[in-house]
Amino acid sequence: MAWPPPTDFSDAVQNPQHCFEAQDLAQGATAVNNKGIPMSWSGNFACVFKVETPGGDVAVRCFTKQVNDQQDRYGHLSAFLKIVKPDFLVGFEYVERGIKVKGEWYPIVRMDWVEGDPLDRFVKDHIGTPDIFMELADRWLEVNHTLRILGIAHNDLQHGNVMVQEQGALRLVDYDGVFLPKFNGEPSPETGHKHYQHPKRTSQDYHSGIDNFPSLVVYLTLLSLKADPQLWGRFYIGDNMLFTKDDFANPANSDCFRALKGSSDGNVAGLAAVLEEFCSRAVDQVPPLEEVLRGNLTAPMPSPPSSNAPAPSAPSNSPAPAPTGSSYRDLLQSGQAAAPPPLPVPAPPATNPAVTCPSCKRTNSTELIYCADENCATVLLPGRKTCNSCNSSSIPLNAYYCPGCGVNLVALTST
Repeated sequence: MAWPPPTDFSDAVQNPQHCFEAQDLAQGATAVNNKGIPMSWSGNFACVFKVETPGGDVAVRCFTKQVNDQQDRYGHLSAFLKIVKPDFLVGFEYVERGIKVKGEWYPIVRMDWVEGDPLDRFVKDHIGTPDIFMELADRWLEVNHTLRILGIAHNDLQHGNVMVQEQGALRLVDYDGVFLPKFNGEPSPETGHKHYQHPKRTSQDYHSGIDNFPSLVVYLTLLSLKADPQLWGRFYIGDNMLFTKDDFANPANSDCFRALKGSSDGNVAGLAAVLEEFCSRAVDQVPPLEEVLRGNLTAPMPSPPSSNAPAPSAPSNSPAPAPTGSSYRDLLQSGQAAAPPPLPVPAPPATNPAVTCPSCKRTNSTELIYCADENCATVLLPGRKTCNSCNSSSIPLNAYYCPGCGVNLVALTST
């Protein structure tokens, strides 16, 4: 099939009543700029238009290139998300007779419209208040942890596919290349944004761990900009945040890697060195983000789940699985799932690990997330402050159960 260029789709959506078969879209109005031209957002495979319908705003995604088995892919993804759809994924529907362009029908994906800013724009607008980037990094960690537990991968994690909403909520968009267990063994329909992907990645690298490298890139970027906002002016080139593909291809001669490894923030320097090492590894030897933050840097990535497995099993260091009927996906669906367990950032080994609270100067064990001084409670490391059930504070860093009431603090899957 020959696909229309973005300009043809732009011409078509100026008359929704003629180009859409769906009644709500046909009754809608396409958002336009101050010159009356439909506003659009373009990616590798599609352009997106905002249509204001009687039932709410809809993002209409029109394909400009072939995506292999796109109808089947979106069908499988839709079925998977009917079991559980995390909040950071938006609702969508694949429509075969979606839009008419010059007398021919073409498929579309209609998605819930997400108000917010792409991650790079949000960072640019908040570079003067960098403390907010630590909160974003924590939420980014939760998003990646949930994807890993579900056994899926976005496959193109980058600034343009991460929307930041009010209060810092994150939403992922663009699901053309999402990996599901059912796709195990297939080639990837895309290889992701060049400034975020592993330098050795090819279309044959398509599995549940394909997000591991770009997730670390984004996490390290946020931590680095919190520590030194001036990095933005040095390394932002308009289609990245800090790193580029050249940095990954030749980290030894990268000014960006050199700057981050020389950071006064030990966590930034340590993670930059780790990312540099990963650039020389095989793609499937990059551990998941939370394992990197736990200091597990040498363990290979787990094998991708088989096509008939609904989700990966619980990690080997987790407590006994939850009772049947209380899997992580069940808990997510019911809204009863606890947040992911708090994870430490890499730190030099010490005989008696301790950290000084930057607010009240109290010295605390690194096994606690928050300052033990109840009048201070300053965050020392990313994590939870209280138990969801009994509100007990100072939850141990690696605890799976609240010491106050015994509630399970980690979301598990049941096989």
